Amino acid sequence: MGLGQPALSHQLRRIERMVGGSLFHRDQHGVRPTELGALILRRAKAIVLTFDELEHDFHRQEPETGESMRIGWNDSAITGSLLAGLRDLRPGEPFRTRADTSRTRLLAQVANRGIDLALIMICGRRGLPVPPEVRTLTLVEEPSFVAVPAEHPLAGEEEIELAELAGEDWIVSSGGDGCRVVFREMCLAHGFDPRITHDVDIDTAREDLVSGGHGVGLVQPTRPPSDGLSIRPLAGAPMCVRHVLAWREDGPCAPGVAELADEATAGYWRLAERTAPYHAWLHRHGRLAAG
Repeated sequence: MGLGQPALSHQLRRIERMVGGSLFHRDQHGVRPTELGALILRRAKAIVLTFDELEHDFHRQEPETGESMRIGWNDSAITGSLLAGLRDLRPGEPFRTRADTSRTRLLAQVANRGIDLALIMICGRRGLPVPPEVRTLTLVEEPSFVAVPAEHPLAGEEEIELAELAGEDWIVSSGGDGCRVVFREMCLAHGFDPRITHDVDIDTAREDLVSGGHGVGLVQPTRPPSDGLSIRPLAGAPMCVRHVLAWREDGPCAPGVAELADEATAGYWRLAERTAPYHAWLHRHGRLAAG
């Protein structure tokens, strides 16, 4: 750790105060971890290994020989069809995936060769700061829908006016590099400051909270129906999300990225046709222009 004995002892006492117990037994036989100390050491080892992997990804300049292709992704509905397309177009080639709520981190990993391809989601109409060595392609732009409890008074509406949800508790993701800001701006433009009660980054957990009657939240329109909640369009599509591929022009994905994008996009629209609320919305309004 690069610390002298007094500084190390001080740091250990500080950690012990923070966790509320002793980390080590000290006696004439030496020093042994307590039960709490052993738990902390196991957790710390896992954290150190994770940071070692992160440093490896961010600072490696060239992929290792024979390494699997590395794909990073946000919580995009296109992920399944993207990976299926990759498997079909590159049969026998292994690949690894990593989920991350931050598009900024994913773009940085593409730029630094930590991953070879990223599938990211961008909320709203704002531009996307992209490292100069990274290329991007918008696959789909979609409207955000809202999930409400199945017994909610608005659950049967064809489309829900956002202003009608002004008094609701909202369940939102705290990640997403600005999506929360875009969400709040959208609500303010419709006359209310949203009451954000639950910060939850896991989509299934957000939907569980909705179905349990704890609030409402935005979802992708391709979310399949599930017990206890109703997924409805927002009138006027006040918030849209873009699904974007990112890769290095000199990376291993570059030669076939156009064909892969076509496969992934086709899979998305097949999913959209199978999702009743979105299918009906598309019939009324048509597809949004990707751009």
